[in-house]
Amino acid sequence: MTLEKILVGYDGSEKAKKALSLALKMAKVWGSKITVLAVIHTPEFDQDTQFDLERRKIVSELQWAMEKAGEEKVDLEIKTTMGDPADNIIRLAREGKFDLVVLGRRGLSRIGYWLTGSVSERVLRHSPCSILIVE
Repeated sequence: MTLEKILVGYDGSEKAKKALSLALKMAKVWGSKITVLAVIHTPEFDQDTQFDLERRKIVSELQWAMEKAGEEKVDLEIKTTMGDPADNIIRLAREGKFDLVVLGRRGLSRIGYWLTGSVSERVLRHSPCSILIVE
């Protein structure tokens, strides 16, 4: 098995940073290309301040991702989109014919888990390729 293309779902959280760091190490060994996908929620109205704050935060966090890739000397592409993170990750994994998706696992409370599920679980269930979930 070769890993030519690795997709990393990235939201700037500590778990996402761990997932990206591991993916970068794997890419260095395998000579893989990494695509980082950051998904921002769709704004609910024109003056959605939460959307603006989230957008600014992810831009800053993506800069960190680029710096880490430079340190590891790994080819990295960044994509951003809006909407549901799991749906967007699954769609890009399928359309881009990725070999592996790497995600950080976010710990939800039992109630939150049963009400909404998790991005990593939904991607795991519906991804067209292998998944690595980093704890």
